[in-house]
Amino acid sequence: MTPKRGIKPVDAVYCPKKTFLHVVDSHRWLAASGCAWNLVGPNATQTQEKEEAHRLLPNIDVMVRDCLLLHARSLIDFYTNKEKKNQKDNNTDILLRDFGGHLTGWNDDKSLKEYRKSIELHLLHLTAYRDDNFRAENPIKNDLHTARQEWDDKAAPLVEKLHACLKSVAEAAPGGWAKAFCRLYEASIERFQDKSSQWPSDLREKSDVEQYLTSLGL
Repeated sequence: MTPKRGIKPVDAVYCPKKTFLHVVDSHRWLAASGCAWNLVGPNATQTQEKEEAHRLLPNIDVMVRDCLLLHARSLIDFYTNKEKKNQKDNNTDILLRDFGGHLTGWNDDKSLKEYRKSIELHLLHLTAYRDDNFRAENPIKNDLHTARQEWDDKAAPLVEKLHACLKSVAEAAPGGWAKAFCRLYEASIERFQDKSSQWPSDLREKSDVEQYLTSLGL
């Protein structure tokens, strides 16, 4: 009898040490795109630098903003999704709860879910619900957060909200994970605030991350 194909039980495939690399990547590129957004977006203060960037890459502000929102979307799920995993549902999402402990305070900001829906509808999904009149005439039950956010004003604060989540996790995570998340927080903040900063070598490639986690006893 031919065995059925399908996803192996999540617990048999994934472990925090393997998935932390992907958490690192999402934070890395969120921080980098957030830094770039501060340089080329409408609130950029270095006028000459901004003008040169737009001259070299037309509409670079839209590209950078969309990159920021894409990575923010994955991290919003990471921090706010409380679904339980088991071998029956084969949920392969990487969630904060995978890293142990009962982390509290990290998803107290309810606005993150509002951002999530707006990003999904107005960036990730080509749908008639993008139109204001269509949404008004065809409301989505139990969902009031389908309007497009004013991203020119809210993109940078969204990065800061996610950094606040990361900081609270670093302060509450159990054992070696506290150091790992703290290291990630420090790297993300520095990259977001300083365009000349370099991403730390121990958080770059898969082998680097695995070696770093091993040094923490993870």
